[in-house]
Amino acid sequence: MKLLLCLAALVFTSSCVPLETPAQRTARAERLAADLATLSPNVSRAEAQKLATTAVERAAELQRSWRPMKYGWANNCLIHGGLRPAGLCYEWRDSTYPPLHQLHLRTFDVHLASARRATRREHNALVITARGQPFEQGIVLDGWRRGGILEWARLKDDHYPWLPLPWELTPMELRQFIMPELYPNGVPQ
Repeated sequence: MKLLLCLAALVFTSSCVPLETPAQRTARAERLAADLATLSPNVSRAEAQKLATTAVERAAELQRSWRPMKYGWANNCLIHGGLRPAGLCYEWRDSTYPPLHQLHLRTFDVHLASARRATRREHNALVITARGQPFEQGIVLDGWRRGGILEWARLKDDHYPWLPLPWELTPMELRQFIMPELYPNGVPQ
């Protein structure tokens, strides 16, 4: 039993994710902006930079608040065990969407995405496309995957089978952003 407790302590202490420095976050945002700019010659580079910086900084803010583990499964166990307040993949997605929506992007679209929906292996994230571009050509943004350090990849290169989240499954707290005509006064409490 003592050995098991020592191994558990070793796994949990070795899986803590260190916070990135401001310089590291700036470099990460610049790389993401460059990748976003490759989505289409019609996207605004200034908008790509604003989107990238907002996404990276929001992930860092949530990381400071939620203190996630490096390994998603370990983090999920802590959340389900009541030892962490939040940090499941859908919470990363749902907490990152509003700041990106508030940028009022003109050359990009932000999509809610899920992979393996309604299974034990479900995963959720955001997908960014150039305005009007097919979902499949987008870039997935995922704050959960590395414990709050924002990761991204082209959908075609990612190992998750991403699909757009059907509008009827949109979380209530996001409906005021995605469907403002249906919720002009915000979502009823």
